[in-house]
Amino acid sequence: MEDIIYKYMEFREEFFDTRLLRFTPRLYLNDPFEVRPSFSEHAEYVHRVNGYGKSVNSVIEEMKRNQHLVLKGVAVQDFDIYGILSLTERNDNLLMWAHYAQDHSGMVIGFDPRHEFFDASKSSKKYVRNAVSEYIGVLKKVRYAKHRKSKGSSLDEYFFLKSNDWWTEREVRYVLPISEADEFRKNESGETLAFYQVPGDAIVSVIFGIRASEDNINRVKAKVRDSRIYRNVKLYQSKMCSEQYNLFIQPIDA
Repeated sequence: MEDIIYKYMEFREEFFDTRLLRFTPRLYLNDPFEVRPSFSEHAEYVHRVNGYGKSVNSVIEEMKRNQHLVLKGVAVQDFDIYGILSLTERNDNLLMWAHYAQDHSGMVIGFDPRHEFFDASKSSKKYVRNAVSEYIGVLKKVRYAKHRKSKGSSLDEYFFLKSNDWWTEREVRYVLPISEADEFRKNESGETLAFYQVPGDAIVSVIFGIRASEDNINRVKAKVRDSRIYRNVKLYQSKMCSEQYNLFIQPIDA
């Protein structure tokens, strides 16, 4: 794991007051393949573990007839009790700045991956502690592959498996139970959003985009400067390389 992991976001001044991070259910992520086992692996699992269907092939055929079928007692249903926090090892990805950080006018927050927040076995919430496994409640890098095939015995590995097309994002994920989130909000579509609050001392840096306004930068500077919990936070701004399609990250004074 890198020394710092990053979260791309739109400019959100209120983040420095609330420190809320959304944990998103798989079905609301932008990739329709998110946490979806292959039919063959899914069928083998539910037939072997849940005793569903006459055979693995019969389960596969049933799934092909109705791809939205929710099979009785299937572990796939359990996927939906968890939310995913998507982070990355990179702070200079041009596409991620464009897609996730408001066309380079947003910001990237740096976190200390060694902070207790990212180790759910140390959570004050019993249900969260009890949910910890090889894949739940621990920071883990996403594995990129051509085929939808896990390497282990748990379908929870699919939380960390994506197509090779996404490899440049170098994603790191943190998966926690939605029910134990610190705050819930409704969006304009009526969807319930779940947020966990990250401690202030888990934040180590803020990087502003190339197009971030001076006013926005100064407002965050004031919040960092005036709060003791942000005393170790370093501020930066991304700058455009003069010759290549690259960014360099330049320190700025608080």
